[in-house]
Amino acid sequence: MLLQGSAESETRTLNIIGAIVVLICLAVAGFIIYKPFQGRPNDVISMAIDTPYIVQGVVKGTAVVMHGVQVGEVTEVTNLPGGGARLNTHLQKAPVAGLTDTMKIDFRPANYFGVTGINITPGFGGQILRDGVHISTVPKGNFTLQALLTRLGQLSTGVMTPKLIDVIERVTRYADGLNPLIETVLITTEAVAKVQKTSTARLLKNTTGIAVVIPSLLNETTNLGDSISRADDNWLHSGIGDVSRDAYVNELLPTFELTAKHLFGSIGKLEGAHVHDLLPLVNGIQAFTDVIPPLVRPDGFAQMLVELRSRFEKMYAGTPDQRALKVRIVLDSLPGVAAPLGLIGGL
Repeated sequence: MLLQGSAESETRTLNIIGAIVVLICLAVAGFIIYKPFQGRPNDVISMAIDTPYIVQGVVKGTAVVMHGVQVGEVTEVTNLPGGGARLNTHLQKAPVAGLTDTMKIDFRPANYFGVTGINITPGFGGQILRDGVHISTVPKGNFTLQALLTRLGQLSTGVMTPKLIDVIERVTRYADGLNPLIETVLITTEAVAKVQKTSTARLLKNTTGIAVVIPSLLNETTNLGDSISRADDNWLHSGIGDVSRDAYVNELLPTFELTAKHLFGSIGKLEGAHVHDLLPLVNGIQAFTDVIPPLVRPDGFAQMLVELRSRFEKMYAGTPDQRALKVRIVLDSLPGVAAPLGLIGGL
């Protein structure tokens, strides 16, 4: 059976039907989203935290972590009339078992991306947390990424002055000037490493052993030259008059006769038989020996040896038992040093 009516009546009926359908759809959507008849899970407890302040990034859904693991989240953030904020949270029962109302909080990143979270630090004593508990606490600090960036900005503003930047630039420029020196050292080290077969410790040990005896060797050598040049009373300057008659007859005279007859006699016979062969050799030796007396005179030679000994003695410092060699290495002529030395000299 069909209902018949005026056009206005039909329009009014259709509007009523459409409104009812819309209301039904909204109701269904509300039930799906808010689930009014579904209670809070049994493994969650609700807790309110009053704090004198909160930091940037603390909003509904902010993670609550303990020992680096998320144990809950913020469900609501409200402002208190006297100042501060109240954080309503849901915490999982199992991870927070044993946590008491003496716990402390701070603000720090909850993950590697720097997202702000609320960190819980367990306290000693107090009452075990239960559903609906309400506590008040003061945050131990703000360690969020935003706070770090703010502090770095303040630090750079106060420290990174134009003068410091100029100093850093100059140091960098001087360091660049040392690049040739560093390259030279590396090339030298590599070349030495390729041909070095003995360890550095062994080489230093050998050098030390040689250096220890050099001063005494030079000292005795110069003393010998000084004694010879100054004609001191020693065995080289003993004459025949200093020898007794018994020593002359029994020791010196037989030695002279043996030397004259056997040694020089044999040499004379050998030379007499090879005069033509020895003549070029004698002439060559004479050419060398003729120039020695003008070059090496006794007084000048002695002074030269004494001066040489003095210079070598100045090279060593310390006690006779423990000598240290003083060496001055001239690096001005190395290409790798000329550039940095020039830059430093221009300061």
